[in-house]
Amino acid sequence: MKKYAAFLLSAWLFSPFASANTFTTDLTDLWWNANESGWGVTATHQREVVFLTFFVYGTDNRPTFYTGQASYTGQAGSGALIFSGPMLVTNGPWLGTTFNPNAVTIRQVGTVTFTAFVDAATLSYSIDGVVVNKALTRQTFRNNDLTGTYAGVFRQTAAGCSNAANNVTTETVVGVAINNTATGFAMSTNNASGSVCNYSGNYRQGGRMGSSTGTYTCPGITGNYDMYEMEANPSGITAIFTANDNTCSQITGRFAVVKRQ
Repeated sequence: MKKYAAFLLSAWLFSPFASANTFTTDLTDLWWNANESGWGVTATHQREVVFLTFFVYGTDNRPTFYTGQASYTGQAGSGALIFSGPMLVTNGPWLGTTFNPNAVTIRQVGTVTFTAFVDAATLSYSIDGVVVNKALTRQTFRNNDLTGTYAGVFRQTAAGCSNAANNVTTETVVGVAINNTATGFAMSTNNASGSVCNYSGNYRQGGRMGSSTGTYTCPGITGNYDMYEMEANPSGITAIFTANDNTCSQITGRFAVVKRQ
């Protein structure tokens, strides 16, 4: 039970699957290549479709409006999510006139494939026979501040435990306190029995997703955690996590907490 509360805390720190998109990891964000500042792609993810809007330039070096509607086609051997579909170019009325949707023209100019992990992606597309391949990451403008007190539920599955009776899936209600800086993360959790666990690690922001790697201690337990796909809003936080400690070699789970203040 002590271990479960500890893991819940870590899970809360970062979440991706428990997001507005219930299909898989939410890829909605601004994506770019940090070595090529000046262009990028926005992704809007709704269930099995990722709608991509490109801000790139034509042969005349002027902005050109391209979009791609990519549908989920499966997973790569690496586990990355694959979305593919048509690449379109759109033209329409000047912005200073009354907009007439009948004057909009749409032409397919090629195809696009967006292959993504949580915070890194490969973009492959073609426009009128020109093929482009780019490595992308989520673009970060500001870090989320997760500092606060929360109440929530943690769900975890343990395996490889020295006591085989602990190789089970459990759910634990916990209270959580977090102190979050631009590069550091500290969290404490407590459950109904009064058991307290403390987490300490780094903090990384990738677009709208957060993550943390570090160590934790509970009464009689020491271990390592990795929290990722952490999503936050004014109401609370969700996250996914993996961990291991001196009693169990593999722990996986997720958590959700609501803000108390």
